[in-house]
Amino acid sequence: MGADYQGLAIKGLKAAWWYASNIAINSLRRGLILGRYARGLWQQRRINRALRQLGAQFFQALERGEANPLVVSEVSDAVRRAKDLKELKEKNRQAMDAIRDRIRAAWVKEPPPPPPTAPPEPAGEAEKTEEAEQPQEPAAQ
Repeated sequence: MGADYQGLAIKGLKAAWWYASNIAINSLRRGLILGRYARGLWQQRRINRALRQLGAQFFQALERGEANPLVVSEVSDAVRRAKDLKELKEKNRQAMDAIRDRIRAAWVKEPPPPPPTAPPEPAGEAEKTEEAEQPQEPAAQ
């Protein structure tokens, strides 16, 4: 009973190579997450500043006697700017989540799950389609 030491050695080297490359790639991905996290902190700081400016401009418009300060161009621009910054921060958070999913998928040795494309069907319609897909049983004789 001779053992196949060469085959075992190659198998062990392949496993070591897979783990080493996986750790290296995932370390780079974690670095990307860290960079995105720092970017998120910077974006939150910008959002806070934009909201402070929005409040100040809103208050100034009220002091000037505006009936509806939201229609003033400076206030509406500040609202738009704050919304844009919040959208950027949300996109950044989604990118971080996608990177985390790739890290999880790398250890399981399977591709990451596909992004959802269509909203789920209501329960009533799902039952109708299941009934239509079931084959009709022939009548008993």
